[in-house]
Amino acid sequence: MELTNKEILSLKVITLDDDGYAVGKISESNHSSKKIQIPFNKDNISFSVNDHLLVELESKNKKYKLIKIIKKIEIDRKYFFAKVKLSSKNKFILQVLERGIQSKEVIEPIIPEDLLIKKGDVVKAQIASGQALKKLKIKKIKTNKRLKFKTRVQKTYAEILEVIGSSLDPRVFSYLAIKEHDLRNNFDINIKHEVKKLDIIDTNSRMDLREMSFVTIDGEDAKDFDDAVYAEQLSQKEGWRVLVSIADVSHFVKENSYIDKEARLRGNSVYLPNYVIPMLPEELSNNLCSLKPNLDRACLTVEIILDKNGLKKSHSFYRSIINSKKRLTYNEVENIINNKFIDQSIEPNILKVIKSLHDVYKILENIREKRGALNLELPEKKILFDEDGWPQDIKNIYGVTSNKIIEELMILANVAAAEEINKATNQSIYRSHEPPSPEKYKSLIDLVGQPLSKILIGKVPHPSLMNKILDESKGSPEYESVNQSILRSQSQAKYENKNKSHFGLALKNYVHFTSPIRRYADLLVHRQIISIINKTLIQKNENNDLKSICDHISNTERKSIVAERKTVDRYISLLYQNKINEIVDCSIISIHKFGVFVSIDNGIADALLPIRELPNDWYDFDQIKQTLVGERSGNKFNVGMQLKVKIVEVVPLTGSITVKFISNKMGKQKKEKKLN
Repeated sequence: MELTNKEILSLKVITLDDDGYAVGKISESNHSSKKIQIPFNKDNISFSVNDHLLVELESKNKKYKLIKIIKKIEIDRKYFFAKVKLSSKNKFILQVLERGIQSKEVIEPIIPEDLLIKKGDVVKAQIASGQALKKLKIKKIKTNKRLKFKTRVQKTYAEILEVIGSSLDPRVFSYLAIKEHDLRNNFDINIKHEVKKLDIIDTNSRMDLREMSFVTIDGEDAKDFDDAVYAEQLSQKEGWRVLVSIADVSHFVKENSYIDKEARLRGNSVYLPNYVIPMLPEELSNNLCSLKPNLDRACLTVEIILDKNGLKKSHSFYRSIINSKKRLTYNEVENIINNKFIDQSIEPNILKVIKSLHDVYKILENIREKRGALNLELPEKKILFDEDGWPQDIKNIYGVTSNKIIEELMILANVAAAEEINKATNQSIYRSHEPPSPEKYKSLIDLVGQPLSKILIGKVPHPSLMNKILDESKGSPEYESVNQSILRSQSQAKYENKNKSHFGLALKNYVHFTSPIRRYADLLVHRQIISIINKTLIQKNENNDLKSICDHISNTERKSIVAERKTVDRYISLLYQNKINEIVDCSIISIHKFGVFVSIDNGIADALLPIRELPNDWYDFDQIKQTLVGERSGNKFNVGMQLKVKIVEVVPLTGSITVKFISNKMGKQKKEKKLN
């Protein structure tokens, strides 16, 4: 059927050149031969080769023209990831890498002539096409009919697409995450050429702040220093002067340059436990844009004047040049604050700046408490590796005062940026965090139970109410589960083209401004503020464009979070391989129809306690109250319950740990069947 007038169809992107111009092929079978030109950035929707787009097309005299890209379509992928194993007949078979997979299917690989595989390899594969089977003269899928139906093993064939690495290589977990989530991990030759041509900084057009004692405060492993800070007390009556200088990435990354296009596609840097995928080439992220000590660096600075109570009197933005005087770690700053183990090489003027920063933080912390920002205690899981890349230990790292100093200063700068933009326009890339949905709020009330639920019942959701619950449960066995319940009740923060406020921070105006090296949203905010400074801001109806950008970078952020979390789980599982058959304490963090998830070793690892490993019974699942109740025994399992469990299975490549019920906190034990 010929296209007539206007029609909405899906296109598969088949080519994409260096300038961003693409060609798409109509996905529908009756239009399979039709190819459509896709101009660059027509609808500000990021895409790459093999992506599927929902588009509006116009036909005229048998010629087809793209009117509009509506959205990018997520198509179920036909490939999977597997580990190569040997069968009892010493033949290669594939074990699919999916949590909880119970399939009895035997997958036999079809190996290309130019590809070598061995036992233990992790591969990317796809179910063999009819064409591939025909080529191998395989007429149909084989089944063993001699076996009983329940134990019948079905054989499937799969084509090996790529060898990702060996399961004996600790780096394979990062490589697997990159492939699973289609993370962009290489910069093409055009970007490399562009990096070489980057211009030098024009210091004459910038505010010269090189004499000021700016410092950077980051983790010990940090390489991209995108913020430097300074504070001084004006007087006891006048308050404080705070300066937050952020790397001026926009000076180097011009709009629609090759670097910019790639940064937009990536959306953000990805921080895997032992591998970083930067948003920008390392020449920028770790060098030209990194605020290394004793080097002149271009910045966008916000200068904020606070009164003695910490309330903002004024702020101003300007492009600057700074020279950071010291690269400090969180531990070093913590020691300075606590007056212990102070490095004698740290000059007095730097110590003075640290004291001022700490004083400002204490005032800002008080303001934060008054406005009721959410105070969840969420540790960061830090995996320690040896020289060969093998995990040796894992620790829960809780934020210390030095972390919180930087956190509060960045929030202060982000709010100032949002207010600056709001004065000039109502269009931007806002960081939005909506209140819990009515369903999640009701679930939270049910989960915390009496008497804590009285704090929430009949009240409009506000983080201060949740803080009150946390305060009242602190020190109790239920504290961890209350933390988890509040966390699970939260909406996911995302980027929006309209200002919808930030629930968790209890702020009306908020954007991301402080990390343009690793977040594309921040780079766009920088460009907007610079256009305001230069009085070149053009008021355009860009809401549709901004919305598509917001949707895209929200998606890349979510994809990165999942990749990071999954990789951490895999390394944790690897560490738990030598703990099989150990009995450990745990607490239930969530309940599902198929079993419960528990937190073991004080939150170090999560594990699945399947229903089959609970005391033998038929269990009723209550989704709202998050309970499992045995029909015969009356055994009840709920969130926060303390248990003893045995670790029975660990599969590092899937990041899964399975445990077996031993007893609850009252000492009730599962009766083991005696083996005859």
